[in-house]
Amino acid sequence: MQPQRRDAAWLDLVADLVAAPLTKWPHDEVARLLVETFNAPAACFYSDTVQEGVEQRGWPPEHFAGHLEEALYWGEHYAPTEHPILRYYRATGDIRCMQVVDVPTEIAERRVLAAWTERGRRWGGVQAQLSFPVLFSPSARRSFIVGRGDLYSPAEMRLAHQLQRLLTGLDRQISAFSCWAERNGPPAEVVTSLHLTPRELAVLDLAAHGLTAAAIGRRLTIAERTVLKHLEHIYSKLGVGNRLAAVQRAQRVGLLSPP
Repeated sequence: MQPQRRDAAWLDLVADLVAAPLTKWPHDEVARLLVETFNAPAACFYSDTVQEGVEQRGWPPEHFAGHLEEALYWGEHYAPTEHPILRYYRATGDIRCMQVVDVPTEIAERRVLAAWTERGRRWGGVQAQLSFPVLFSPSARRSFIVGRGDLYSPAEMRLAHQLQRLLTGLDRQISAFSCWAERNGPPAEVVTSLHLTPRELAVLDLAAHGLTAAAIGRRLTIAERTVLKHLEHIYSKLGVGNRLAAVQRAQRVGLLSPP
């Protein structure tokens, strides 16, 4: 994909996702764009949480025909200890975007790399795999993975690191909005009439729980000044002048549950 067209496609996708009231990842849309961006035959979404268990989705679906069941079983039962990149994340806690070839041999020895290479060959000729972790904690892991036959170049890795930051921020917004929706679930017309965006609702919910602007920024991976700008918009839309009044107003109209 040409850089100008690629950048426009990512801007369009991000604009749509930031504006949409998402409580789950639109993994097919993101995987499709990752495939186009990195000239790869396939990508997948992997999620493992205490609440929902393991979820694995591949795109395009036809690429995984014939070995989907085996891949799903391996991903659920063996990947945490046998996948080179997952071994690295678990051993180091360093969850930067990386490809298999970058994993040190002291973490993924020759046996592990050889087994993974053979498995990738059987599963569609994938010999290079690039991981985009968006969440990695003791209770939850989520990532996008792009696979192809040849290694990723230094320029592609620089792009991958930028995209990882973007995807991580989107994951935190989706999680924050999901928590807000689960706790409050106000009538859709209330949200619509006030014209609050999902990002603004996430900021409002975190503010109601006492987080400072700096803490909200860290939680959503956005700058503190961006949080302050969101708060200004929230105050304006709710017709108030400060955080306390915004929270109280939001509780009265059903945007937030009462304390």
